[in-house]
Amino acid sequence: MVQSSVVERIGLPACADDCPLVYLCRKCKQHEAVADYLHEHSGATVQTVRCQKVCESPVAGLRIDGRMEWFERVDGPKALRALASLASGWAPDQLPKSLRKRRSKKRSGRPPR
Repeated sequence: MVQSSVVERIGLPACADDCPLVYLCRKCKQHEAVADYLHEHSGATVQTVRCQKVCESPVAGLRIDGRMEWFERVDGPKALRALASLASGWAPDQLPKSLRKRRSKKRSGRPPR
């Protein structure tokens, strides 16, 4: 369980372990389309955050095994399907190949800005 002081400091919701929450950069082009797709197909709550400084196209972040992972260029169909399946709770042994290539090593493990 996440302590309440940590929850307040990094901006996670109070139900951080239970709620599927996807963070999207609000300055990226097409972030509205990505947010709509994720909300419809995974039921996840989508929250827009400040620019993560790793974007060329939409950037999304979500918690995987208690660690924040950020993915770049998630506007393609394969990346969107894989992100929606992760956000809906499907947990494979490894990240899907379409997301493995898009994981941002620079932002990995860091909370949203």
